[in-house]
Amino acid sequence: MTLELGNTPVTLLPAHGVFLEKSTVLVISDMHLGKSATFRSRGIPVPEGDTQYDLNALSALIEKHKPKRLVIAGDLVHAKDGMSPHVLEIFRAWAAGLTIPMILTEGNHDRMARLFEHTLPIEIVPSIDIDGLRITHDPDELPKDIPGIAGHLHPGIRIPESPRRSVRTPFFCLRQSQHLVLPAFSRFTGMNLIGLEHGDRVFVPVKERVMEIRM
Repeated sequence: MTLELGNTPVTLLPAHGVFLEKSTVLVISDMHLGKSATFRSRGIPVPEGDTQYDLNALSALIEKHKPKRLVIAGDLVHAKDGMSPHVLEIFRAWAAGLTIPMILTEGNHDRMARLFEHTLPIEIVPSIDIDGLRITHDPDELPKDIPGIAGHLHPGIRIPESPRRSVRTPFFCLRQSQHLVLPAFSRFTGMNLIGLEHGDRVFVPVKERVMEIRM
């Protein structure tokens, strides 16, 4: 599904990212690499594998769409104590095979983890402008008069399945036809049931497509 943000076509991808056709840029948000390692460092016994899984999923997305640049709209990593040598080694090995520039608009978790202190093959910026769109981490930092893309909120919503049951699912939230909030890319990151305002639109990934849900 393709939307117009300002004068820019933005394709919503079922894998929780967007593709900017004009400049062939792939945008995702909220990978939270090392989250399971963070849990284990704090004595919570969760299995390994989320970092490699998410990087493999991102590789598949890059292979499919063949972007010229990758932009991660914040929170590449989860926490300082999750940035173990093992997690950093996995990321560096993955990045070594990447043939396109990678840009991170620094998120709150990246700052708290002091990601900038590590020598990683990624450019870190507060925000970036592409095709007339401002891309940053926190949607509250998007100017009201500029169309843009952000993450941070991990938007989720409950969809009624029956009078007694509902399904909770991540979604793309288009706020006032101006700002698009991406769902978290990571499979090991929770959702926040965010409130909607009049004029907001909801787009839900369903298998191999994205559908608009009228709320």
